[in-house]
Amino acid sequence: MSDIRDPDTTTPSFDVAKAHAMVTWLRNHLLDGKTIAERAGGDTAVWHLDETASSQYVNLVRRHPESSIDHVVTWGQTGAISYPDATHAARHHPRHELAVNDYHRALLALHPVEETTITRYDDDGTSHTVPYATCGYCDTGNPYEAPHMGYPCPTIRGLLRAHRDLPGYLPEWTEQ
Repeated sequence: MSDIRDPDTTTPSFDVAKAHAMVTWLRNHLLDGKTIAERAGGDTAVWHLDETASSQYVNLVRRHPESSIDHVVTWGQTGAISYPDATHAARHHPRHELAVNDYHRALLALHPVEETTITRYDDDGTSHTVPYATCGYCDTGNPYEAPHMGYPCPTIRGLLRAHRDLPGYLPEWTEQ
């Protein structure tokens, strides 16, 4: 069988249920990430490293406007967080994580799974109409002008790759 489009602009998306499962997995992990960031302090939290700290301590601070509570994290000692880990944590404070999460959820909403059908042809020229999942944003319906047909589109594939270290990720979701 062959597609009626140039293979470079088509993702094999004949498993509509798989496309929906992929989006559900990504949406659930994004919502989990949002919840974790909100519980860590939400929009009012600020995490940073105190660059004036001695070589024995990294002051990873979580300060709410209404309090002056500092959480000091030691580094370089047994059982303590390492300096690279503390630096990483400070760069990914809750406000930052919420902003990234909001952006990823907006991209996911902008590129929804759209169920449609496509004509496929056998080698002998026999045609078949089969279910097909495509991107509701990228696939304009015009096979000559649409930037992409199928699901996941390049945007969703990028989101999936960004979250590939989370439990439940399936590598075939981002393979061409």
